[in-house]
Amino acid sequence: MREDRLLRLVAEQARDGTRTRERPSDHPLGRARRRLDLVLPRRGRIHARAAVGKPAAAVSVSRMNGKDSGSLGDVRGARGLFPATGKTAYFNTAAVGLASRALVAAYHSYVDDWAESGLDYVRGEAAGESARTAVAALMGADRGDVALIASVSAAAGLVAAQLGPGSRGQNVVIGEREYSSNHYPWRLLAKKGYEVRQVPFRNGGLEPEDVAECVDGGTVVVAFSGVQTATGHRSDLRAISAIARGVGAIVFVDGSQLVGALPVAGDLGAVDVLAVPDHKFLLNAGRGLGYCYLSREAQDRFVPLNAGWKAGRVPLESFFGPTMDLSPTASRFDNSISWLAAIGNEAALSVFDVFGADAVYGRNRELAEMLRASLSEAGWTPVDLPEANRSSIVSVPLGDREPVHLVAELKRRGIVCSARAGNLRLAIHFYNDEDDIARITSALSEL
Repeated sequence: MREDRLLRLVAEQARDGTRTRERPSDHPLGRARRRLDLVLPRRGRIHARAAVGKPAAAVSVSRMNGKDSGSLGDVRGARGLFPATGKTAYFNTAAVGLASRALVAAYHSYVDDWAESGLDYVRGEAAGESARTAVAALMGADRGDVALIASVSAAAGLVAAQLGPGSRGQNVVIGEREYSSNHYPWRLLAKKGYEVRQVPFRNGGLEPEDVAECVDGGTVVVAFSGVQTATGHRSDLRAISAIARGVGAIVFVDGSQLVGALPVAGDLGAVDVLAVPDHKFLLNAGRGLGYCYLSREAQDRFVPLNAGWKAGRVPLESFFGPTMDLSPTASRFDNSISWLAAIGNEAALSVFDVFGADAVYGRNRELAEMLRASLSEAGWTPVDLPEANRSSIVSVPLGDREPVHLVAELKRRGIVCSARAGNLRLAIHFYNDEDDIARITSALSEL
């Protein structure tokens, strides 16, 4: 039976404890699953044909804008895979990403099967493993170093829980204006006796020299965002990490606005823990599944919290005591996953394979610089960031302008964005294009 084969594959994968970098389409669990063969007709509507025994992770786009996409499609053709782009200039990925046709088709297929014959949880688990592999590849990590943890705050809570009662002089260092998911878990450590030191933002984020002024021999954690959500400031991960590791502190990075938008692999060695949710640049706004990279040193040092059957060496054989045999990989830190979210994530992440992550990053960089220049010419000057600190988020200080009214007026014109911390926040992803930039620049010029 197909389910028996999947159970054996899960068991074999867990027993060998290997740490591979398999792509989602090559994953053994993926090969035992369904494939959604996606075809884009001339009018842009999609037909999904489910074929039993073919991998869902290997989403193929057979025709895009009338051309064969080949093994890797032209990233400019990605726009046609996201229905909302047909009528909306969407600059809100920093809040929630758009749904691809592949994502919608995968959800329909899974829910239809659920209604007809009951929920296939083994298929959901397989999708979770495929998604783990895909996100590990985007991070430049081994899949065995990535845990399935629902949110950034849950990952921060895991790290915070490793710390015992604070002694005199022990402290944690965080950014003063960090997003709450990477702020509250550390602030709560004050109740355990730690001094919480908040570094003031400068130039839209944390500057290494300012971090250095707060770090000393008593610092146990330095936590910050890879990209600041309100300003788009990209942190100098290596410089801040060198300061933290110089005193033996744990380096925790919120990757919400980083992973999927910008290259990460070159900086991964500077990080102990990197957490990212699925609903932003990883493109499943339905959310419910997150990813947490843990360095080998962190894995050896930390004790799992909320360990259940997912933390077992062979999860589907770890339902009962009296024994406890935990996974030798980061999966021992896994939480039970949302199977529906896993199905969606597998499909959403497959888009990166269609175009190639490097092409996505290059397109994001190109469009973000184009947006900066266009806004500046129109008199809407973005937050001034050095090139090394720029990201896919372009933020414009609003001054005395009323943010709620401005965002509502732009939405009325078919332009979706957000206001954060006194800035108009515009987030670029590879499904944006030059017409979107012209559209928002024109609208702002009239307001």
